[in-house]
Amino acid sequence: MEPADRIIRIVYADGTGLLASDATGRIHLLDTRLRVVRSSPSVRQGRPLYGLAVAADEGWVIGKDRMGAVFRWSLDTLELVDRLDPATVCDPAMLIPNEHPSPVSSRGIGIWDGRVYVTSGYHHQMLVLDLHTFEVLEIRPNICGASPMEWACTEHPTLHAVSDKKGNLRFGSFTDCEFPDLVKLDDGNIHRVRYDARHDRFWATQDFGAGENADIANGIVIVGADGEKQDECLFARDDVEFVTFSPDHLRAYTGGFDGELHIFDNTDRALRITRTVTGFPHQLSDLTIGADAEVYVLCQDGEIVQLDADGGFVRAMGFRRQAVWDIQPSPEDPTTLYCATDTGVAVVQVRDSAAGPMLCVEAEHTTGFGFTRRVAPVRSGWLGITRDHRAFRAERDGTVRWSRELPALPHTVAVSEDGRRALVATNAGAIELDASDGRPLDEFGVDGLPIWAATYLPDGDRLLITRNGVIVVLDRADATVRWRFDQGEYPKRLWIQSGRAYLTGDGGVKELVIGQGVVARWSKLLSNTIENAVVSDGLVCASSYGMQLAGYDYTTGKFLGLVEDLPDYPKALSMVHGADGTPYLLVGCRTGMLSLLRLERTPKKLRFAKLRDHWLSRHPAEFTLTHHDHPHTVDQDHDRDHGHTVDPDHNYSADHDHDHDHV
Repeated sequence: MEPADRIIRIVYADGTGLLASDATGRIHLLDTRLRVVRSSPSVRQGRPLYGLAVAADEGWVIGKDRMGAVFRWSLDTLELVDRLDPATVCDPAMLIPNEHPSPVSSRGIGIWDGRVYVTSGYHHQMLVLDLHTFEVLEIRPNICGASPMEWACTEHPTLHAVSDKKGNLRFGSFTDCEFPDLVKLDDGNIHRVRYDARHDRFWATQDFGAGENADIANGIVIVGADGEKQDECLFARDDVEFVTFSPDHLRAYTGGFDGELHIFDNTDRALRITRTVTGFPHQLSDLTIGADAEVYVLCQDGEIVQLDADGGFVRAMGFRRQAVWDIQPSPEDPTTLYCATDTGVAVVQVRDSAAGPMLCVEAEHTTGFGFTRRVAPVRSGWLGITRDHRAFRAERDGTVRWSRELPALPHTVAVSEDGRRALVATNAGAIELDASDGRPLDEFGVDGLPIWAATYLPDGDRLLITRNGVIVVLDRADATVRWRFDQGEYPKRLWIQSGRAYLTGDGGVKELVIGQGVVARWSKLLSNTIENAVVSDGLVCASSYGMQLAGYDYTTGKFLGLVEDLPDYPKALSMVHGADGTPYLLVGCRTGMLSLLRLERTPKKLRFAKLRDHWLSRHPAEFTLTHHDHPHTVDQDHDRDHGHTVDPDHNYSADHDHDHDHV
């Protein structure tokens, strides 16, 4: 039997096997074929379980969901034994007026000397629990202040390390909960901290990077037991999610949202990547290692891939997944919507019914490429970009007219107003293509940085935004810089509407006037990155990584309404209208769900009223793994001893033969 819901964390329990938590609050034991052996009971308040830790010797599994509820299961049976409610298990005296639990994808659970240390739904509070009885022994201020504890490392015999979501790493001990030594390593999350017993040091991951490398390059940072930063290896252009050692500590495995698994040779102290494995169906979100050094990689789409110690393919779970990443209306008919999905592009019709609009899936077109990240409508079809570094154009019936390999991971795609050119933002800069046949026309760079969003202005000029928030307008004719503006926060999406630019990402939804700067921002009560937004009907509706939807008045910027603790992650947004003109927000979600919500507006409030949901069909991913080895030279060792940046877009296969494993 396979899991029905997306897996979001994995951990190997010695003597038991591979455990996995899912998006509905359950945990599962998987066998050697990655099939479910048994599962925990369903939880009425089931939410994604981001925190997962095992006390194997004591026979317990501890978990924390995204709203701060804390769970305890029997390791032997996976029976649920205890649940602490995030709203009421707190110290009321420490709450601010009208405070409620806040959603957060925090992973930090410390288990030490028969006690559990975990931040609650109120992030500035920490619960101290008896592991064996689950008695709440103490409710104390969070070690990390107002930021949730993101990871707790108790692998050192006496020295413990705690990280948070603001890039801080603290050293101390859970024995007295004193962590006096602090080092700042990142401008974002430190998702994982592991103790390297071979060389008596700690390895920590980065999300954004720090200092002059912030939002430019990030990777792994090495910190000594004395709390001093020793070294770093910057190989990533996106979040690094994990680092894990082989049982003998001769290898380290790390990766993240770039979708690449890097294998370090940890024989000596030099930071040396010896092999990189690519071709996974999605971003990488977790990794654990079994008793016999087998490697289990969790992809963001829920797929689990088993590798041998060298990164060679062994098997995949074959998880049936689907997601809706983008929704764009056809230029010929706004009631026809093109939806970017894990398998290709779905064509959806909006029709009227007695209960309001309904969605009719006209077709689900499978491309055979990686999942479609974004779509841009053109006459009689669309252009798309895919996770496996490809741009393509398809007709309305799904026939692919052309496809073109891109030099790096793409982020957005846009089409000029005359329909002749396409602009793709990638980690290697912006690539302009002929929309009719896919021929490369030009390439544009900004300070050698990854371009995370790009579009055309109405006059044909090109608007580019780098990962670290630098905005540049390039002249259509000669690509000279007409305007440059540093707004300092990374983008996710970008579009032009009524002569103005709108972007989402870090810091909220922003309205941009070319030549002037950011003139409006909407972000109140939204946590984490703002993924997407629509501006329509006098409203700004936005979605966040915190599983939230919020509405604001466009003119005044006033906050009107919020829905959080959603049952799924909202990714794609589009506004549709009923026969009477009533606006409906269409939300494309992580599970392939298309959710239609009626927007009920009063002068002071906006209510999101659920009308109906529709799920697209799910399919297992098809993917081919490729590994390439990194040549080892004395100069590389010398560079890394002093901190080294690895070019993540370099084609190392030119230096060494590479192998393929097809799934």
